[in-house]
Amino acid sequence: MRVLEGQGIAMLTAAFSALRHSVAGGWEWTSLPPALLALLIFSLRAADLALSTVRMLAVARGRSLLAWVTGFAEALIFVTAIAGVLDSLDNAWNLIAYAGGFATGNVIGMVIEERLAPGHSLLRIVSSTRGSAVAESLRERGYGATELAGRGQEGTVGMVLCFVPRRQVGPVRQQVLTTDPGAFVTVEEVRSLYGGWRA
Repeated sequence: MRVLEGQGIAMLTAAFSALRHSVAGGWEWTSLPPALLALLIFSLRAADLALSTVRMLAVARGRSLLAWVTGFAEALIFVTAIAGVLDSLDNAWNLIAYAGGFATGNVIGMVIEERLAPGHSLLRIVSSTRGSAVAESLRERGYGATELAGRGQEGTVGMVLCFVPRRQVGPVRQQVLTTDPGAFVTVEEVRSLYGGWRA
């Protein structure tokens, strides 16, 4: 069993070595200046994670060609970045650059997702004194708003439910707080939306 494990590790090492040379076009990563190599690994890993977000959005929207292209590019970039790390495991800066690129790519992916993400969000607004005014201000701007009565710790409150496209959550929330600075606002992601006014 140990002989088979040793052969498997040797085969994986040989495969990574061949992959490294084919991706790198035959040149060695270690021929680059150390700082440039670390920067390149960082950039490749950050781009890889950002592309991963775009690919997931494409899959969610059913855009198969875009999902295929971004998936292909993502895999190619990942293999290139990992080849750079595997080529010089003795350099701690390359490992730090790889980890930093991963973390940065997540943040970039979140920004991309926030800007490009499809769908709607539900704003749940609780106002102790100006619920009707909040609902009217939303309706004046073309948003549907449903008013409900609720009871809070200090008495009756107005609750307003408003579905908006995810990209418009920020401006709508700001409009609510302009109308009632004391309003309590929560935002929830809506997976499906059927029927209703302007669905």
